[in-house]
Amino acid sequence: MYEKVCLARYNQDFSLCTNVTAYYADKTIQADANHFYFLSSIVLVLPSLFSTLALGAAADLWSIKVPLLIPFVGLILCTANYVIQTAYMSLSVYLLLISDAVFGICGGYISVISTTLSYGVKTTSTSRRSIRIAGIEGAIGLGGTIGYAISGTVREALGYSYTFLLMMVLQVIAFFYILLLAKDPEIASSEADDDRRGLISRVVRESTAAFADYWQLLTTERRFSFLLGLNLFALAVELLIFAGLMDIQYSYLRYKLGWGDKQYGWFSGLQYGVTTATVLIVYPFLYIRGFTDGLLGCLGLTAKTIALLMLAFVSNSAMAYSVIVFTSLNRFVSTSFRSFISSLIQNNEQGKMFSLIALLEGATGLLATAIYNNLYPKTLSFFPGFFYLLSAALLVLPLIILG
Repeated sequence: MYEKVCLARYNQDFSLCTNVTAYYADKTIQADANHFYFLSSIVLVLPSLFSTLALGAAADLWSIKVPLLIPFVGLILCTANYVIQTAYMSLSVYLLLISDAVFGICGGYISVISTTLSYGVKTTSTSRRSIRIAGIEGAIGLGGTIGYAISGTVREALGYSYTFLLMMVLQVIAFFYILLLAKDPEIASSEADDDRRGLISRVVRESTAAFADYWQLLTTERRFSFLLGLNLFALAVELLIFAGLMDIQYSYLRYKLGWGDKQYGWFSGLQYGVTTATVLIVYPFLYIRGFTDGLLGCLGLTAKTIALLMLAFVSNSAMAYSVIVFTSLNRFVSTSFRSFISSLIQNNEQGKMFSLIALLEGATGLLATAIYNNLYPKTLSFFPGFFYLLSAALLVLPLIILG
C-alpha cells in the first residue's frame, strides 16, 4: 500500500518508492497512507457488519459449517485481486478496495473469528470454555507470529505477487480443511423440512430474523443483565483502542524508528509469539488454579497500559522490543471478556453473542479508523505518541468495570 501511495504521489518514481528509508519520514506519504487505510477499513468493515449478523444467526438456527466457509470464499477472491494489483504496481491504489469490498460482503475477518469461536464453544462443555477460547486466541496469535515474522523476508525473496499467491494457496487449503473435517450437529426434523425450501429462502429468512434475535439477546431479562451490559461496554472500549492502535502502529514505528516491513514483521512476530505462549500456557494454568477471568483480564489491562505509556515515548529499537515484556499479557484482555460474557448467557445464544461481539468489534473498528487514521497525521507536528497516551488513559474505564 505504501509503495502504491508513493507511486501515485511521486509520478511512478519506482527508484524512490521501493526504498523505504528514502521516504519513511515523509509526512505527506504518511497522511496519504492513513487516509487510504481509513477508506479501506470503511469498505471492508461496513458490509461485514450485516453479513456477520446473518452468519451468526445461521450458525445457531441452521448450520455452523456453511458460515465457517463463506468468509474463506471472500478471502480467496480478495487475495486473487491482490495478486493482480501487485503484478501491475502502476495500477491505481484504489483498485485494492475491490478486495476489501468482496471480503467484507462475505463477512470479513470478524466473521472468520466469530464463527470459529462459535464453533469452538458449541463443541465444548461449559466448564472448559475458557480454556477452549484461550486456545483459539492462541491459534490466532500463532498465525500472527508466523505471518509477521516471515512476511517481510518472504516478500523480499518472492516479491508481492508470489507472496499473495502463496497466501491464496494456504487459504484454499484452509477452505477444504473446513469443508472436509468440520462437523455439523444433527439437524432436527423441522429444520430438515426447512432445508428443502432452498438456500436463498433460508438465508433471507434467517437474515431477517437475525436482527430480532440480537435485540432479544440484549433485552432478555436475566439475572446478570446489568453486568452483561457493563462488560460489553468495557469490551467496546478495549476493541476501539486495539483497532485504532493497530491502524497506526506500522505508520508510527515507521515514522519514529524508520522501520520497513521486515523490521516491523520481526517485532510483531516476536510480540505475537510471546502473547500466544502466555494465552496458551499461562492463562489456562492460572485459570485452573483459581484465578478468575476478571482478575486475569485486569492483569492484562494493567500490563497493556504500561506498554502504551512506553510506546508513546519510544526512541529506539531496543526500547520498542522491551515493551514486549508488558504486551505479553495483551490477549488476557479479550480472552477474559469473551469467557466471562459467554458464562452469562445460555448455550443456544452463544453463536448470536459471538456474532454480536464481532459486530461490536466492527462498529468500534469503524469509529477507531475514523478517529485514529484521520487525526494521527495531525499529531506528527507536535507529538506523534499522543494517541498512545490517550489510549492508556481510556483503558482505565474497562479496568474499573472488570475489577
